[in-house]
Amino acid sequence: MYLLYNPKIMDHELINKYLNGEASEAEVITIFQWMDESAENREEFIKYKKIWALTALGEGNESEKWSSEFEPRFRKQKSIHFYLQYAKYAAILLVVFGTGMAVQYFGVSKGKEELVYQNNTTIAVPLGQMTNLELPDGSRVMLNSGSSITYSGNYSEGNRNVTLSGEAYFDVAKDQKHPFTVSTSSLNFKVFGTSFNLEAYPGNQIVSATLVEGSLGVMDKTDRELYRLKPNENAKFDTLTSKIYVSKGETAMYTSWKDGLITFRNEKLKDIAKKIERWYNVEIVIKNPKVGEEAYFGTIMKNKPVDQILEVLGLTSSLKYKIIPRSDKPTLIYWDARY
Repeated sequence: MYLLYNPKIMDHELINKYLNGEASEAEVITIFQWMDESAENREEFIKYKKIWALTALGEGNESEKWSSEFEPRFRKQKSIHFYLQYAKYAAILLVVFGTGMAVQYFGVSKGKEELVYQNNTTIAVPLGQMTNLELPDGSRVMLNSGSSITYSGNYSEGNRNVTLSGEAYFDVAKDQKHPFTVSTSSLNFKVFGTSFNLEAYPGNQIVSATLVEGSLGVMDKTDRELYRLKPNENAKFDTLTSKIYVSKGETAMYTSWKDGLITFRNEKLKDIAKKIERWYNVEIVIKNPKVGEEAYFGTIMKNKPVDQILEVLGLTSSLKYKIIPRSDKPTLIYWDARY
């Protein structure tokens, strides 16, 4: 148990517990009381928070750092988060799967077996959340914020076709007799027992596909194959020019979001702002266009509060921000330049 309040001295271990989301209600109150005592205390807290947030940047092996220091704690938080998500969609999933089973055993009309399939099922993830789901064939899908996936009622009968809007990581069960396909607004993808990531948010100019293992066919809307991805390859399709660009590199850059770690490589802040809006269900207004054009190179931890993410972005850019909570709308965040 901590000695709860000293107006002059604050145990950094207690601050660390607070930043990690592990502090009790009494300990949180203690920290707030300490910060209210003086501007010096608030400044010390901000400095400590910046140092803490930077543990996700650095030049070392980010994967090792994540695995050894943060992953066990994040896994615990994520399991609770996913439980809540499953609870939210449990009624939908049970009705769909239960109806499918009942139809197979009891779908009889005038002495003749007749299968009547459930209508298409859509699972949508609200802004600021993520969820896991398992399809009837055992394929696993992780949906990112603001994404949705739709599959047909006769999916379990071999019609393994899904439609994606947004971003998802797929781990597809192998079934040579029944191909698995993913449709987006611009492209189709033919899957051959594969793990891969797709990003196809409505309004985005680029559709991105990254193959982790297996084989993935990138198809146009007439099902003509444009390219067959190999492991560790990423394909970016420009919806304006209809050109496809393929590169080979570290897949973690595109898939680490599912583990709470986001890596940016020379990405403009205005594009990062769109992602932050989806992750946290906030509205960002960039008052100075020059800020939006600045590039960011680094790694951030997606499961941190939005103000900590903005602090990290501001360390290597001119970004300053102002957060305005709103009761009836998403939180408003103004981005401006410090100089």
